[in-house]
Amino acid sequence: MVGAGNSTALDLELSIARAAEDSESNRLRFGGLEPLVGLMQDTPVNKLLSTLVGKMPDGTDLKTLVAAALANARTFGGEDYIGFHTMMAMMPGYEVSKELPTDKAALPILKVLYRNTNRIHDFGGGKNEVLHPITAATLPAGAVPAEAVRDAVHGKDINAAEKTFAATRRWNC
Repeated sequence: MVGAGNSTALDLELSIARAAEDSESNRLRFGGLEPLVGLMQDTPVNKLLSTLVGKMPDGTDLKTLVAAALANARTFGGEDYIGFHTMMAMMPGYEVSKELPTDKAALPILKVLYRNTNRIHDFGGGKNEVLHPITAATLPAGAVPAEAVRDAVHGKDINAAEKTFAATRRWNC
């Protein structure tokens, strides 16, 4: 999961996860996390925390909550300053939760989830998602992948940069 970053993806065991394409709606899907991702996008903020806490006795742990919240990239695509920062606060909140007594460990995660989800709702939720599936570019023979991505970024062609980056990766599902 590129949006999460390599170390975060490894910490959350997302390294082999892949956002899959929903060909009918042109929407990214997050496999087993999708019900929780959708819940965060669709649940009114005033009911979110009680809904999430209600899932914990059924086996939804803090790591899973954090992983699903990082899917806010689907909503913002890194294009919303506040959304970007709520996503960035997830891992520090998760690390703090590990230091707290068990009965208080969820508090930093729930705080960030509230802010994250509130921003998703302010942005328009699922109907205004920024990220959609892309088709990987075909790199020319002999192209150096890192240079091709760099050149697209320097050319301010984000679409080409994304497609070129996708061509440099081989995802496991």
